[in-house]
Amino acid sequence: MIRACGIDIGSNSFRLLVAEVREGRLYPLAHDLVTVRLGEGLGLSGRLAPQAVLRAEAALTRFVETMDAYRPECVRACATHAVRVAGNKDDFLQRIKEQTGLRIEVLSGEEEARLALSGVLSALPEDRRRYPLFLADVGGGSTEIILQVTARSEPRLISLPLGAVGLTEEFGADHEAMCEKIRMTFAPALRSFTVGDMVGHTSLLVASGGTVTSLAALALGLDRYDAQRVQNFNLDPATLHSLYAGLVALSPRDRNDLPGLSDGRGEIIVAGAIILQELRQALASPSLLVSDAGLLEGILLSGAADS
Repeated sequence: MIRACGIDIGSNSFRLLVAEVREGRLYPLAHDLVTVRLGEGLGLSGRLAPQAVLRAEAALTRFVETMDAYRPECVRACATHAVRVAGNKDDFLQRIKEQTGLRIEVLSGEEEARLALSGVLSALPEDRRRYPLFLADVGGGSTEIILQVTARSEPRLISLPLGAVGLTEEFGADHEAMCEKIRMTFAPALRSFTVGDMVGHTSLLVASGGTVTSLAALALGLDRYDAQRVQNFNLDPATLHSLYAGLVALSPRDRNDLPGLSDGRGEIIVAGAIILQELRQALASPSLLVSDAGLLEGILLSGAADS
């Protein structure tokens, strides 16, 4: 047994997990989530904004205080798209190290995808797995798409610059233009995944990330988020479309008042939902299998394995 901590520094949310790892299984001890919106304005400026950096410092200081109480034997903190592409990345990493003591690793898109797959598989029972398996991890700044043809095959990994924060800032409420960009970005990426006539006959499409778990919570009518009920929830096309139509009809402020969409999630969830709809349609998948586990769990497990 090893006690480990994983930290996911995303473009929208920062997440912390402290858990005991026994025989490859996670037994959570502490969990935290803060909406930081680190990628705010990044598409226009190419840099992490000063206010976003201050929010990041506050969130990570809080995380360090939480994890220190559990004395983890290993800590792995990983940053994704926003830090990966920011022109002031090095200044940010140095500042966080000085302020919190955390050494942050910046994941490549492929590393992010591989860890997301590891985290998803850690929570997906063997009897729910079917191959070929597609995984879509929709984040604030990027979307990772993973194809695993068989249980033992090497996964194919693609990271695309399509995220709920970036698309919302770029297109606002122009959802048609947003759809067009998503389709044009998906098309060549999915062609590279084609194995015979596989695309259009997907065995299983799994989705992870804040967008799909929030949509599942809305579909389930949850007043409070319940990870156990969200995990392995089947989000069928009719329900996904109904949720999307209902969300589009509301203002961002009204969406933020919905259960589970506080802290600004309502402002960006439409863009995330469009990504999921377009991907499901492109793959002709009958439904989305929702995974509460993903990148964060993959980060923690990889840290524990290397310690």
